[in-house]
Amino acid sequence: MYSASTSTASFKPPPPPPRSIFPPPPQKSPNHHLPHFSTTLTVPEKLNTLVTEFKSLPKPIDRVKRLLHYATILPEFDESGRVESNRVTGCTAQVWLNVAVDAQGLMRFHVDSDSEITKGFCYCLIWLLDGADPCDVVGVKVDDLGDMNVGVLPVRVSSRVNTWHNVLISMQRRTRELVVDRCGDCESFSLLQ
Repeated sequence: MYSASTSTASFKPPPPPPRSIFPPPPQKSPNHHLPHFSTTLTVPEKLNTLVTEFKSLPKPIDRVKRLLHYATILPEFDESGRVESNRVTGCTAQVWLNVAVDAQGLMRFHVDSDSEITKGFCYCLIWLLDGADPCDVVGVKVDDLGDMNVGVLPVRVSSRVNTWHNVLISMQRRTRELVVDRCGDCESFSLLQ
């Protein structure tokens, strides 16, 4: 005879699905800036946050996964910006960078790449520098990004370090050019060159 109490005693519900280590991507606001692109943190505070985050991921594959996640939430890049003058040279992947100074004199960056890992790197740089004062943009050192290494093999390490380096250097060079064009020979800014 079938007993309801017997059947429920042997039934075990399936375990819940594994929880993703990443939060769901935030919704993009109408101006394509992510809600968590904080203007309350300084560039050094943001840099410390990024370094801490990547250091907390001991395995290279976990850092790669984090970059792939960031690639999914990089703000969309306007297709009209995919022109030769916006190309970042020296990267293994194709990277386009659009740089502007807003009405408050703060730097605005938009970037895209044909590589998902490179998009993740670019997201980190955009989060770090978008909305920053030009002096803060120019003040970041390539070595500051060293703790965010995600290389799995030596060849990859070199390629990925070049991506950080080349995109950052392009952001800084274009920032200098825009500021000098906008204000002429700015003495305080030119000291950082």
